[in-house]
Amino acid sequence: MTQRKTTSSFKKTAAVCFRTLFIILIILVAFFVIQMVLHPDKPPSFFGYQPYTVLSNSMKPTFAAGDMIIVKKTSPSDIQVDDVITSREPGGKYITHRVVDIMKERDRVAFITKGDNNNVVDEKAVTSRAIIGKQMFSLPKAGFVVKLFSSPIGFAVLVILPLIGYLCLELYERLKKTDKKAETGNEL
Repeated sequence: MTQRKTTSSFKKTAAVCFRTLFIILIILVAFFVIQMVLHPDKPPSFFGYQPYTVLSNSMKPTFAAGDMIIVKKTSPSDIQVDDVITSREPGGKYITHRVVDIMKERDRVAFITKGDNNNVVDEKAVTSRAIIGKQMFSLPKAGFVVKLFSSPIGFAVLVILPLIGYLCLELYERLKKTDKKAETGNEL
């Protein structure tokens, strides 16, 4: 009897955990989708943190193509030499390189950047207006996962399959309750 209660308790706890994680996942996906619809020209932001996928090996060995970096919005006055910053070029391309020098002219600041794997500094200095933020940490190979989940197949794996699993779990629990009611009704 206690074995059944323990198993039943575990199943209920697992079901509650699964439902909670699924609801959190739905909220996060909705949050990011709303941000992408409202601001299609900007990556989604979560409390000032933005994810970017690295597309080249210019910063190797710090991070490589396919890694994801998390950038925090930062004031240009808080950036120092040796910080890794993300900036946006006039054409809309994002660049993440290390600050090797800071030039100050009157009230203007410009950052000289260089990729760790590059031999020379970048051709143009980064103005304070172009700064997106400072790199906080990186997640190796996470960019590949994001690329997968942004595809239709990945979306199906991330959203549709868990939804089907959740619906199947609900259906199973309801059928089980119906069977138990039928058994107790037959015993009387």
